[in-house]
Amino acid sequence: MTTRFLDCRGTAARYFDWVAREAAAMRRQPRLATILFRPKQNPASLQYRDLIERDAARLGIPVDSHEAGDEESLLALVRKLNADRATSGLMLLYPLHCALKDEDVMDLVLPTKDVEGLHSMNLGYLIKFKRLLDEARGIKCVVPATAKAVVKMLQAYPEIPIAGAFAVVINNSMRVGKPLGLMLENLGATVVKCYDKTPRALLEDQVRRADLLITAVPDPSFKLDPSWVKKGAAVVDVSYQGNVDARALDGVASFLTAPDNRIGAMTRAMAFVNLIYCAKNAPLRGPRVPSLG
Repeated sequence: MTTRFLDCRGTAARYFDWVAREAAAMRRQPRLATILFRPKQNPASLQYRDLIERDAARLGIPVDSHEAGDEESLLALVRKLNADRATSGLMLLYPLHCALKDEDVMDLVLPTKDVEGLHSMNLGYLIKFKRLLDEARGIKCVVPATAKAVVKMLQAYPEIPIAGAFAVVINNSMRVGKPLGLMLENLGATVVKCYDKTPRALLEDQVRRADLLITAVPDPSFKLDPSWVKKGAAVVDVSYQGNVDARALDGVASFLTAPDNRIGAMTRAMAFVNLIYCAKNAPLRGPRVPSLG
């Protein structure tokens, strides 16, 4: 079997081109704001923020980058940017690694500015498989960027069937595993999610059955046994450090993410797609978001 590598950067480029065209045609220019909590403690988030800034510069979209050194200033920034009419979308760099729960902070961002799709309202639309927020104006709902990136990557290859597939997602986080499972189910896949509490024998059993295998374990020590992968499976490695040995899966997987071309570019592209949706929805008013505490 010949293994084909998924062209994440090439696919992302097409979405970035769409973002650039949409932004140029809009009467009010989209504007993104980012918040990074304690940069020295979050080098991965700092790198991601820098990549977002680079993408934005190339797209001609202004970005206001903010940093918070404590929880009080973090919440103050969220309140300020929620109220700022010039800010179309707000991105917090998770995980925050602070006393506040990420899930609580996610709900403090106005759902109409939530470019990450993590507010409970936006996740609720995903559960209901609601595609359009405003059908008359064609405004789409915002969904989590990384999960959306995986789905759009799979859909870019018609040879990878989603409907009817048995999909295994090795991640159960709010940003990846939970929304991705919902998206794949909405598209007709049967989904099993595994995570750090899944017994190894059960993990092996499920992986061996997977037509679609998506792994996103942030632990650098986690490596998936390549002998478990079903011949002909499509494998997407979302992790930063790599959960799978691509060389060992060459000739086994039908489709595979390359070590130097994984899903990161697609995730950033989806974040900017979401920004466009938020910017188009700007005239609408979201519900008042309660303060934390």
